[in-house]
Amino acid sequence: MATRKTQTADAERAEPLPPLLFATSDRAEQRVLAGLKRSGRIRRIGPRLYASVPAAKVPATVQGAWTTIVDRLFPDTVLSHRSAIELAPSPDGELFLTSSTNRDVTYPGLRLRFVRGPAALEDDTKLLHFRASSLARALLENLSTRHRDDRALPVAKLEERLEKVLHVDGDAGLNQLRDRAREIADELGWRAQFGRLDQLVGTFLGTRRAPMKSAIGLARVAGEPFDASCLGRLQLLFASLREPVPDLADPYSSADHFTNKAFFDAYFSNYIEGTTFEIEEAEAIVFERKIPRERPKDAHDIAGTFEIVGDPSGMRRVAADFETFLHLLQGRHAVMMAQRPEVQPGVFKHVPNRAGETRFVHPDYVLGTLRKGFELYRDLDPGIARALFMMFLVADVHPFIDGNGRSARIMMNAELVSAGKSTIIIPTVYRDDYLLALRALTRRHRPRPLVDMATKAQGFSTMSFASYPAVLAELQRRNWFADPDEARIID
Repeated sequence: MATRKTQTADAERAEPLPPLLFATSDRAEQRVLAGLKRSGRIRRIGPRLYASVPAAKVPATVQGAWTTIVDRLFPDTVLSHRSAIELAPSPDGELFLTSSTNRDVTYPGLRLRFVRGPAALEDDTKLLHFRASSLARALLENLSTRHRDDRALPVAKLEERLEKVLHVDGDAGLNQLRDRAREIADELGWRAQFGRLDQLVGTFLGTRRAPMKSAIGLARVAGEPFDASCLGRLQLLFASLREPVPDLADPYSSADHFTNKAFFDAYFSNYIEGTTFEIEEAEAIVFERKIPRERPKDAHDIAGTFEIVGDPSGMRRVAADFETFLHLLQGRHAVMMAQRPEVQPGVFKHVPNRAGETRFVHPDYVLGTLRKGFELYRDLDPGIARALFMMFLVADVHPFIDGNGRSARIMMNAELVSAGKSTIIIPTVYRDDYLLALRALTRRHRPRPLVDMATKAQGFSTMSFASYPAVLAELQRRNWFADPDEARIID
C-alpha cells in the first residue's frame, strides 16, 4: 500500500505545472513549492520566482511574463521611463520601475531596475495591479537628462511618439498632452524636463524651432510628413523583393494580343471592385462604345480603364523621378474616373478614407509617404519587383477618394509592360487570394504571401490572347469568371 508521501509525490508528478511559480507567505503553498523543488520539477531562478520549464526556455518565458512578474511581486511600483512608452523590456532585457528605493533585481532574461521617484499619479495607467506612467509623465521621465541614459529612449523615438499623437489627435491632442505635462512638472519639480518637451511640441506645432533627430520629425518640420506604419510595411516588402523573384517575359507581341489582354485586365480589375457587367455588356462598352443609359458611370469606369491599359505607348511610361510618378499616377486616375466628378478625378484626397477596420494613410501624409515609397521603388530591379512594390504603395496609401485598387493595378502593369514582362490579371475567382495576400502584409506584416500571390497570377496570366474567341473559352474553362466561393482557378 502506498504511503502518503509517495501519493503526494505521484500527484506532483502527474499535475501539469505553470511555466512560472511565485513564492507566497501561505504555509501550505510554501510546502508544495518545497516538494516540487526537492523532486526536481521546479528550480529557483531569482527572488521569489521558480520555473518549471527547461533551462534553455527560461529567459524567453520570463521576458514574455514580465507583466505577471511585476504584478505578482512588485505591485506597488510604477512602470516608468522608456518602459512606460515601449511597454516591453528593452533590447538588453531591462525594465525600469519607479519605487521608493534604487536597486536591481535580476532574473534570467530580465533585469528589473528600480529608480527612486514619486509614487503613482492619479492619471497613471493601471496595468493589472500596478501602474505605468501616463504618456505625459513618461515623456518627462525620458527627458530628465541631456546625456545618454539607459532609462531614456533616444530623442528621435520620443519625436516619433509625439508625431503619432499629432497624427491621431491633431493639434488639440498635442496641446492637451503638453498642458498635462506642465501640471506634472509643476507638481514634481521637473521644470527642466518640461522645457525640453515644450521645445519639441512647439516645433511640431510650428511655434518653435528645435532641431529634430528623427526622419519623421524632420519631414514634419519640412511640411511633408509621412505615415511611419505604412513606410514600415513598404520596407518589409522592399526587403522581400530584393531577393530573386520569378519574372516571366511576355512571349506574345501581336497587337491583338495586347488589346484583348488589356480588355480582360480592365474588365476584371473593375469587376473585383464591384463594377460588374456581363462579359457581353463589357465587350459592347469597350469595343462598340455602347454606353448603357442606366449605368453610364459604371460603363465609363471600364472604358476609362481600358483607355489606359489598352494604350501600348502609354503603358510603357514609368517614372524616373518623383514628379513624373505623381504626374502618371494622377493623370491615369483622371482618365479612369473622368465621369465621376464627385471623387475628384486626379486629385489626392482631402478627407480620410477607410475600408472596414482598415484606415488608410491620412491626407496630410499622402505626399510624404508616396515620396518615401518612391525612394525605395527606385532601388528595386525593373520588372515584377518594381511592379509589385508600386501596386502595394498605391493600394496601401490609398491616395484618392475612389479608384485606388484599379490605379494600383494599372501602375503595376505599366511597370511590367515597360520591362517587357507579362502583365498580371486578377480574375474574379482569384479575388480573395489577392485580398488575403494584401491583408497578410497590412495586418500581419508578412510580405511573402503577396509576392507568392503575384508570381502565381503572372504565371496563369501568361498565355496568348491574340484570338478573342479562343481565349474567352480558355478563361471560362479555367474558372476565371467564377465566384471564389464556388470554384478555384485552374492554372
